Amino acid sequence: MAVSPWGPIEAARKSAMSQEPQHLESVSRPKQSRSEQTLLRLLDAAEALIEEQGLPDASIPEIVRRAGSSVGGFYARFRDKNELLRALEERFFNDLSRLLDAISDQDRWADASIQQIIPACADELVRVAREKRKLLAAFVVRAAQEPRLRDEALRFRRVVSERMTSLLLPRRSEIGHPDPVLGIDLAVQFALSLVFQRAVIGETRAAGRELTDADLASELVRCFLAYLNVSPRPPALQVDAVP
Repeated sequence: MAVSPWGPIEAARKSAMSQEPQHLESVSRPKQSRSEQTLLRLLDAAEALIEEQGLPDASIPEIVRRAGSSVGGFYARFRDKNELLRALEERFFNDLSRLLDAISDQDRWADASIQQIIPACADELVRVAREKRKLLAAFVVRAAQEPRLRDEALRFRRVVSERMTSLLLPRRSEIGHPDPVLGIDLAVQFALSLVFQRAVIGETRAAGRELTDADLASELVRCFLAYLNVSPRPPALQVDAVP
């Protein structure tokens, strides 16, 4: 049966969003439900403000104003804005990890080919990068200064490669690369690097023009498939009924 390449992605997104938020190791666990709601409001307000204005202009007074909290309430949970950013980073990677686990579930893809899977995954990657662009940019810039942030980003990149390998390797017959595990890992690194570059710079330019999100997703797919030397699946054999 034909599989819509975007159906599994949509189902994975809904599944990830329906899960309870994970406890953040970088923040002391609130003792009361009301205190936990305040923490979530602070994180949501900070993320929204960063996306609107960028990290440098996301001031603590404006964050607490939007969260309906107080400066004292902020410092009861975070020592400074750097500690807030670490909590945002942890939450961001937790959310992405749940989405990635759902996407890499083999049962979601049934008999889909690699040529169906990769376009849907590329579109989702570009979507996340677009919606979280300034937050991603803040993480990338801070990772160059803080080894802990860098190590977490590298750990997440390894997880992405592992999940994509587990999803694609059962379709080994479609891959012409002599070392599929190496090829998938490098292809993932290439895709993430382009997306992170787009987040930091704010655009992707090539051949003298700015690429749209659709352009970028299309080129990511083309590069991924070409590097892995993915071949189309042969059409299913049609067996004539015996008279």
